[in-house]
Amino acid sequence: MALHKFFAMNTPFFTNGLPPGAQEMAESWFAAVEGKLSRFNPGSELSLLNCSAGQPFIASSLLYEAIAEANRYYDSTEGLFNPYLGHVIRQLGYSKSFEKLAQPAEDGPVAPALPYDCAVPVTLHADASSIALHPKVSLDLGGFGKGWSAHQLSLMLQQAGIRSGAIGAGGDISLWGVPDAGWTVSIGDPWDESRDVMTLRVRYPGGIATSSTVKRKWTDRYGQSRHHILHPRTGLPAVSDLAQVTLFAPDLADAEVYAKCVLILGSRQGFEWLTGRYPACAAIGILHDGSIRKVGAIGQYVEEGGIRYECGC
Repeated sequence: MALHKFFAMNTPFFTNGLPPGAQEMAESWFAAVEGKLSRFNPGSELSLLNCSAGQPFIASSLLYEAIAEANRYYDSTEGLFNPYLGHVIRQLGYSKSFEKLAQPAEDGPVAPALPYDCAVPVTLHADASSIALHPKVSLDLGGFGKGWSAHQLSLMLQQAGIRSGAIGAGGDISLWGVPDAGWTVSIGDPWDESRDVMTLRVRYPGGIATSSTVKRKWTDRYGQSRHHILHPRTGLPAVSDLAQVTLFAPDLADAEVYAKCVLILGSRQGFEWLTGRYPACAAIGILHDGSIRKVGAIGQYVEEGGIRYECGC
């Protein structure tokens, strides 16, 4: 059961420790998720919902569950995690998949229509699988869609009797069960994709997500540098002393959401927020000056002495 690599949702994916049938299931699942949740495909179900102009939209179970879960995190983080910024990110120039943004974006910066001026961005009716977006907002599930869908697949595979495995979704990793040797996980240098800053020996199951303000950057038509992590209070790319956050959580959806929140808040406030509200989580942050900080319950995920620095930090 070797490492299995494939491409989905505009990013590299992998599985490890899965039999061939489960590998095929993974490829089919993520293809289905992309067909439902991509904001870059005008025919996706998410795009159709974004065009519904506030009218009730009857959603598939996959779309409904993803949005209901994203909205739960929106509520629990008091809007710090905000999936209702689709129109804002488009106005800032991220209007097509990232690999097509090599040239300056055609859309210039305008005053964003900020999403927090409506008290209720979405109305959900579970019995009818009905979703009604406020006309002022549109959905962008982004990295959450990858993390949430990888976590869902891990649950399905465990229910099918697969006791141990790993799923990698564009930098996010879901681990369940643990092989005798543990899992080896590397954290990349945010400024140099060819090197790692540390390697971890992970001995306990959970979700690992990395969020960065460095890797997904583009230049708008006015020459301003932008990145995709938006601060929901301003509608602009977040200004933080953290360049990258790798977050460990009981499941990958938690890790994906909380990594972004910590990155937005910055090292002091973000680490206090994480340890105060989510004591079962841990984070490794790389600051813009190159220094590395660890916070939280890292021992719940990484074996003692199981962190090896690659750069002499």
